[in-house]
Amino acid sequence: MSSRWRETPPEELVGWLTGASVRWGIAGGWALDLWQGSVSRPHSDIEISCFLADLPALLPILARFEIAIARNKQLTFYEPGTELPSPPFSLWLRRHGETLWDFEIVSEAQQEEQWVYRREPSVRLPMATVFSRTASGWPIIAPEVQLLYKCKQPRDKDLLDLARFVPALDEAARLWLRSAVAAAHPEFLPALLDIEALAARNDGTFQ
Repeated sequence: MSSRWRETPPEELVGWLTGASVRWGIAGGWALDLWQGSVSRPHSDIEISCFLADLPALLPILARFEIAIARNKQLTFYEPGTELPSPPFSLWLRRHGETLWDFEIVSEAQQEEQWVYRREPSVRLPMATVFSRTASGWPIIAPEVQLLYKCKQPRDKDLLDLARFVPALDEAARLWLRSAVAAAHPEFLPALLDIEALAARNDGTFQ
């Protein structure tokens, strides 16, 4: 999979999305590193998240890109202006004439003014809190949301990210993540509590 992707730097990605009028943020491992202000590990690809309802307003500013719909492990090329399929799907984008994909767009669900976790609809957040900017100005998805996505069948790199970044969450974000994991991925809750306990032993601040 990684050989299909160009290692697009965040600076270039943000430049392509200058002028976007919708809410979006860098997601994945890059979001966590930008939040903390340092690169913790190599990243073979980069992605953004935005709300599904906002995709029709976002795609017109990306005319320089060829777009494919990734669904059920298959790619179907998307004709600009046509209707998008029903979720779940993501979009892969590469500049016309290139062979490697530049970045991915993952859509987030919403209901009224709430973000809805696509893997468990009872897990929600106010839409206004899902995307933010780091102290350095990077647009990112909220770290607790990104960490939640890493709690379903986590790979080795996901476990490393959870161990590294869960202790850096503030108390409100950490409590929300704990309750979200309990609702959506209860099989992972003991591992998350172990991560919190280890952090507490290291600095003595967790409740």
